[in-house]
Amino acid sequence: MAVKPPEEQLRDALALAQGGDLARAQMLLELLPLDALEPRLQLEANYLWGLVLARRGDPLEAAHRFQLCVRQDQRFFPALDAWGNVLASIGDARGAIEKYKRALAVAPPRNAAHVLFNYGVVLLRNGYNLRALRKFREAFRRDPANADAAYMTGVCFLNLKRPRGARKWLNEALRLHPRSPRNLTALGNALALEQRDAEAAQAFERALALDGTFHDAWYNWAALLAARADFANAIRKAKSGLKHHPRSFELVVMQLFCLRQMGAYDAALNAARRARQWLAESRADERAGHFADLLTANQASALRGLGRARQARAVLLELLRASPEACPAALAELRYHDTRALPRARRMELTVTVTAPDAVAGDDDPGRPRAYQRTYWVIAATAKEARRLVRELEPTDAVVRFDPQINLLEHHQNADQGVTERTPAIPVE
Repeated sequence: MAVKPPEEQLRDALALAQGGDLARAQMLLELLPLDALEPRLQLEANYLWGLVLARRGDPLEAAHRFQLCVRQDQRFFPALDAWGNVLASIGDARGAIEKYKRALAVAPPRNAAHVLFNYGVVLLRNGYNLRALRKFREAFRRDPANADAAYMTGVCFLNLKRPRGARKWLNEALRLHPRSPRNLTALGNALALEQRDAEAAQAFERALALDGTFHDAWYNWAALLAARADFANAIRKAKSGLKHHPRSFELVVMQLFCLRQMGAYDAALNAARRARQWLAESRADERAGHFADLLTANQASALRGLGRARQARAVLLELLRASPEACPAALAELRYHDTRALPRARRMELTVTVTAPDAVAGDDDPGRPRAYQRTYWVIAATAKEARRLVRELEPTDAVVRFDPQINLLEHHQNADQGVTERTPAIPVE
């Protein structure tokens, strides 16, 4: 059988990739004699190869292929954009942003909307709501048919607690995609933020009329009811959602919160056990860290309600020492648990560098980086006491170094001692 020309092999690989047969597409690309292709087709082959590798879950090799594209043509913005996407997928936000900036510098205006959107997603995931909002809004300005850009702009306004702006952009997204359960659910959240509960419930109901299995509509409808202290109906909504999503840690954590608020502590702890099991199975979910924080805070509160204060404190410390997240709910519960009123105190800002010992560094836990920094804000009488409070919240087997510079903030009178806030862990070389 005659061997096909390289150009035809590349077309076959493209057809396989477009048809979803990624394994065979990759095999063809690996056998393809790249040197036999003209330069422009070499560029296209490496780009396609990178896309296939990214979709098959090999981001590092994909990044290498996109890098080869950029070495050949520094103005080939699709490779810069895709390179940014794979870096974002492995948590390298800085690297992703640098690639998006380079792509925007060379992309034609008509092609920049896609890059701006991806740039906004990375900013939003890292908590930069205002900066992300600007990217999404600019993406929509350049592509007024982009319903996703309108939706994400609305989400940014929601995160910034600006419901009027959120409604404006979510209605724009609905104008473009009127039968989107996602858009209707977000609109319900905006209406709930404005205390327009009946309209919010109607939006959630419309979303579920379009798709009765839509998870976020069940969760956010339950959250609205819980926020209004209608805990029994919130539990009913969560149970209805669980019929469609029987292993939803989000819906079970909602039940846990409501049961704890109602004083049903034993039932709350049973819900906590289920949620913890399902969270362990969903560690890769980007919402897992946030819900682990909520789970732990509510579990500790239920334990405290049953008089098991020592166990409650141990549960909180276990999470705070292990999690790379900020964990605001667990911090608030620990401070409440350890209540100690100080007649005079100072709020202080401390930065620590934490290094795991070699035995721990070899651990396969992706949630615990080898070394990281984070900043704490603490109310305490002295700097020594502030350091002690911070040290207790880091792994007992780690080396913790405090930055010698402590930022002394405002004075307080009759304030509760404790850690009030911390940043997520930022990995360091």
